[in-house]
Amino acid sequence: MEEVLKRFEDEKRAVANEMGSSGSYWGKWKQYLKPHVYKPFIIIHVFILMQILCGTYLLEFCVSNIISGGKRDGSLDIELFIKLAIIVRFVFIVVSCVILLCVGRRIICVSSGVCSGIAAVLIGIFVYMQTIHTWIIIVFVLLYMSFITCGYSVVAQTMIGGILPSNIKCVVGAYIFTMNYMVRFFATKYFSSFVSAVSTHGLLWRFGVSSLLFSLLLYLILPEKKDAVLCK
Repeated sequence: MEEVLKRFEDEKRAVANEMGSSGSYWGKWKQYLKPHVYKPFIIIHVFILMQILCGTYLLEFCVSNIISGGKRDGSLDIELFIKLAIIVRFVFIVVSCVILLCVGRRIICVSSGVCSGIAAVLIGIFVYMQTIHTWIIIVFVLLYMSFITCGYSVVAQTMIGGILPSNIKCVVGAYIFTMNYMVRFFATKYFSSFVSAVSTHGLLWRFGVSSLLFSLLLYLILPEKKDAVLCK
């Protein structure tokens, strides 16, 4: 806490000096043009928006199509899937909180992207084959959700508090989340049109390929946090 407060006071003094030397209005906005501000802003913004292309918030909408189009063996229904999905998300959010104390965010995100991408591709293959029992597909859907939750979903939120400067964290974080929810709104609104255009299995393959490519991008641009002392 002492280190955080010291950093906050140093940033506050630096901003005050700039505002005094270059005028209050320009000095206030000039802080957003510094590399240590706009670089993490771009990384977090791209990170959160790219999750939509990876199906982080959209794959659940495919489940009804998957179940209705799969083999009708009566093994699972939508209500049971929703309950299982809630349990899986809760468990892996807790797991990810522990993992973040011990492992770097780059390793977590790359592992999450690769595993979830493979799971999405396999789900698309099973849906395309139309001969696989529905419960097998649902197991892979839950695996996909667990990998996504353990990496992409949690790390993206924590990065706002971890790599953005303290003096602009609230404003920039609010903007990022606002844009994220707006894009998610339009993506879910036109989701049925996407499915009609490329089919369910085609959309799943796109989720999988996007997730794999995004993992490579994160490996190259994602800043790493300091080693966690808790697990040393």
